[in-house]
Amino acid sequence: MKTSVKSFRYRFGMWALWWALFSGLAPCHAQSRLTLQEAVNKALESRASLKAEAERVSIAQGAEKQAERIANPVFQFENQNLRPGETYTRDVDTYAYLTQPLDVLGKRKQRIAVAEEAVGRTQAGYELIKRQIMQSVELSYWEARGAQEKRDLLKATVENFQKIIDYQSAQLGVGAISEQDFLRVQLEGERLKIAANLAVIEATRAQVQLLKDMGQINFSEVLLTEPLDANPSAIEPIDIAQLLTQRIEMKAATAAVEEAQAKSRLQDVSARPDLSITYGYKRTQLVDATSGVNTATAGLQMTLPITDRNQGNRAAASAEVRRQQQLLAATEADVRADYFGALQEYQLRRGEVVETLQPLREHARTISEIAQAAYAQGGTDLLRLLDAERAQLDAELAYVQGMTEYQQSISNLQAAEGVGPQ
Repeated sequence: MKTSVKSFRYRFGMWALWWALFSGLAPCHAQSRLTLQEAVNKALESRASLKAEAERVSIAQGAEKQAERIANPVFQFENQNLRPGETYTRDVDTYAYLTQPLDVLGKRKQRIAVAEEAVGRTQAGYELIKRQIMQSVELSYWEARGAQEKRDLLKATVENFQKIIDYQSAQLGVGAISEQDFLRVQLEGERLKIAANLAVIEATRAQVQLLKDMGQINFSEVLLTEPLDANPSAIEPIDIAQLLTQRIEMKAATAAVEEAQAKSRLQDVSARPDLSITYGYKRTQLVDATSGVNTATAGLQMTLPITDRNQGNRAAASAEVRRQQQLLAATEADVRADYFGALQEYQLRRGEVVETLQPLREHARTISEIAQAAYAQGGTDLLRLLDAERAQLDAELAYVQGMTEYQQSISNLQAAEGVGPQ
C-alpha cells in the first residue's frame, strides 16, 4: 500500500512538472520594444544609401535649374594698329564687342525637357530604393521575430526541464526510478540545451541582420513585439493593369524611356544652326583726321551644319531609346512573374497554416496531454512520454517556422503588388 501511494505521488509530481514544462514561455527581460512599422520607419530615417539616393534627386533638380538659364553674353575688347612711338588715343583702333548667343531654334526648350525627365527618373529611382529597403526590413523583421520565438520557446523548455532533471535525480537517490530512466531524462535535457544554444545564436544573427538593414549603428538587443500569429484577411488577386500601374519598377523603367526619348529629341534639334548676335563699339583713326571716329558695329553669327549634322549622336540616342524600351518590356515580364510567384507562395503558405500547422499543433498538444495522463496513471513508460513531449516541441517549432514564412509571404506579395504593409 505504501509503495502504491509513493508511486502515485511520484507520477502525479511528474505530471505536474511536465505540465509546467510546456505550459508557457519564460518571462522576457526588460528590453527596448520594436514593432514592424517602427523598424521600417527607423530604416527610412537612418539608411545612408537612401539618403545618398535622395541627393541624386537634388542633383537632377540642380541640373534642371541650370538648363533653364539663358547663356551668358561674351564681351570682347581689342586694339589694332599698335606700333612703337604712336599715340594711343590718336593712332590705335579700339574695338569692344558684346556677343549674345541666341537659343531660338528649340534647343533650350529641349534641354529643359531632358532635365525634367531626368528629375522624374531619379525620383522614381529613389522610390524604388525606398521600397526595396522597406521590403528587406520587413523580411528581416519576420526572420528575427521567428528566431526570437524559437529562442524563447527553447529557453523556457530548458529551464523547466531542469526541474524535471532535479526531480528525477531526487527520485533516483531514493530508488523510485531506475538509472536508465534518469539517463534518458538527462540525455533529453542535454539535447534541449544544445538546441537552445543554437537558437540563441540564430536569433542573435537574425537580429543583427535586422538592425543592419535598418541602418543602425547600435546593435543592442531589442524585443520584437509584432504578433507572429497575426492572421490578416485573405489577400485577393488584383488586375494586371492595376499591378503594372502600382509597381515602382514600372514607373522607373517608364521614366527611363521618357528620358531617353527626350535626349533623342535634343540630339535632333542640336543639328540645327547656332545663332549669335554681335553689337559693339569701334573707334577708328582716319587718315585725314587728327582724332578718332566713334562708330557702332552689329552682326549675326551662324554655324553652318554642312559636314557635321550630329549624325552619330542622333543614332546613339535612337539606339538608347530602343534599349530602354526593351528594358521596359523586360521589367514588365519580371513584374508579372514576381507577382504570380508571390501570389502562389502566399496561397500555399496560407493553406499550410490553416490546414496543416494549426491542426498539427493541436494534435501534438492532445497527444502530449494523453501521454501525460497515461504516465501519471502508470499506463505508459517514460520513453513514450518523452517521445510525445518531443513531438509537441517539434510541432511548436514547426508552427513558429511556418508562421514566419507565412508573414514573409505576405510581405513578398505586398511588394509584388506595389503596396506597403496592410
